[in-house]
Amino acid sequence: QRDRPYPQFNEVMSLARAWGNSSYHALNIKLEKRYSHGLNLLMNYTWSKFLDDVEGLNELAGEEGNGYTHIERRGLDKSFSGNHIPHRYVVSSVYDVPYGKGRRWAPPSRLLDSILGGWGVGVIGELRAGAPYGVIEQTNRTNTFSHGQRPNLLRDPAIRDSRSTTDMLSRYFDTAAFQTAGVGNFGNAARNVGLGPGYIGIDMTVHKNWHLTERYTLQLRGDFFNMPNRANFGSPATLFGRGDFGRIASLSPGATAREIQLSLRLEF
Repeated sequence: QRDRPYPQFNEVMSLARAWGNSSYHALNIKLEKRYSHGLNLLMNYTWSKFLDDVEGLNELAGEEGNGYTHIERRGLDKSFSGNHIPHRYVVSSVYDVPYGKGRRWAPPSRLLDSILGGWGVGVIGELRAGAPYGVIEQTNRTNTFSHGQRPNLLRDPAIRDSRSTTDMLSRYFDTAAFQTAGVGNFGNAARNVGLGPGYIGIDMTVHKNWHLTERYTLQLRGDFFNMPNRANFGSPATLFGRGDFGRIASLSPGATAREIQLSLRLEF
């Protein structure tokens, strides 16, 4: 007890100290086609590596309470940040079909124009790798006033074999790859040891314009959020020793099922 930083207290934790270090390196590729001939396109790809040695208050993922192992051994906590996303691809595009009054191909009659003319589509898509996850033991037995005790990592916990969604949700990573560190020992597992499920989001819009007069335009619009109706799952349970260790029981924050919104708009 007398060797602790504050021996007069039974338990002391250091919170929000100005001791964090981080580094971020990235490759960013952007492709843009400005609006012409009815088409606008913007694509962006980021390949990055984000390292730090402190747990942030608002991270995408990572095990909460996995801040530091020992107050004087900061090097043990350097790992992928909870905000580390190694791959992220975003695309947005709008395309006005070149058929209709005032466009490249004009219909021969008002009837055809009212049916086939004035259509347009738009899409916004995001594909990204999963956020990191870290593992701590259910009971902290380091006696160092640390946030948590990390277990020993025996091998890479990632499961790369093809399997069903049910199997993936019940055991996202190899739970046998971890071993308890024991009383007073620091496990060799890093603060974050793997990546959670990736994210795919595709929103789409389809619209049709009717030019009623020179001043008035009527637009029918359909917006489709999460167009493929894909379930984007959240991070797995990472408290070593609990019954749900390795399972996924929730969706990613903000993830929803497919939503369709129809609207009629009069412009003047």
